[in-house]
Amino acid sequence: DEILEKHKTENTKIGIDVSKWNEEVDWEKVKNAGVEFVIIRMGYQTKYDGEYVIDPYFISNIEGAEAVGLPVGIYFYSYAKNVNQAKEQAEWVRDNLENYKIDLPVAFDWESWNSFNTTGMSFNTLNKAANVFLDTLSDAGYKGMLYGSKTYLEKIWYPTKYEIWLAQYSTKATYNGEYLIWQMTENGKVDGIKGDVDINVMYLDR
Repeated sequence: DEILEKHKTENTKIGIDVSKWNEEVDWEKVKNAGVEFVIIRMGYQTKYDGEYVIDPYFISNIEGAEAVGLPVGIYFYSYAKNVNQAKEQAEWVRDNLENYKIDLPVAFDWESWNSFNTTGMSFNTLNKAANVFLDTLSDAGYKGMLYGSKTYLEKIWYPTKYEIWLAQYSTKATYNGEYLIWQMTENGKVDGIKGDVDINVMYLDR
């Protein structure tokens, strides 16, 4: 309610992102609480060189969100170590999304910075991998989006033609680049969801 009061305007939509960590969601309550869109984790890679797994709550989440008319975006949590793996992951995402209507972008989410040196790749290779992932999904008719924190968007991720999903847990976003969605907190409270949930602001005029 506090975020709606402060950030909801005619040029914004307030949304959430969810995965298995949020468990079962009551989508009717979520929509009635003022949520206007959702980004759902469709799947993830278990570890470097690990298998690709459908999020165990993906189907119930996307069917529940669609049933109440919420626009849906998707993200995939990647441990891609090279361009070929990124392309393979994008093709896997594409194949597993073919039966669903995706209204918002599909995001590439790579966050394994603490173990980056074990991958044997450069930041340049990582950026190429992100672009190949997003290019592959763009070729399949989806909109692409790169997820990143303010720090890594400024220091590691290259400028991209794709939309940006900015993660900055603060009362005000201070990233100077362009971004479509701001993930502003991981500690949101929304009726219909147990525990904390990420809350996002989408800017319609950007």
